[in-house]
Amino acid sequence: MRRGVLLLSVSLAALGGVAGAQDLRALQARNAAAHALEDVRRDLLANQIEASNAREQAASAARLRALDAQRTAPDARSLTIPPARVIESPDRRDAELSASASQLDRLTQAALAESNARMRAIRPASEPKQR
Repeated sequence: MRRGVLLLSVSLAALGGVAGAQDLRALQARNAAAHALEDVRRDLLANQIEASNAREQAASAARLRALDAQRTAPDARSLTIPPARVIESPDRRDAELSASASQLDRLTQAALAESNARMRAIRPASEPKQR
């Protein structure tokens, strides 16, 4: 009897192992199918994004072409004559240039004098300290 019970329990365990292996295979098959479905969804989404980007690029290119056409097309405002320039006399221009040069010279001399005064105010390190 013990041998029968032992044989029965071993056979049930073997059947359980076979059933477990079949359940594992079915689970693996379901997972593989789910992964394949997810791959298809991902590819579809990538294709939709690519198509949307292509449409946006085409629309942007069309807008740029329209703006370029507007920029290069002759317009009534672009055909207006610019106002006449005032021509200065050469003597006036020379006088202004001379005045600017003398002002620049005065400013340069003032900056140089200020810099020299600062340099004279600095005591050299070689001078002995006085008490």
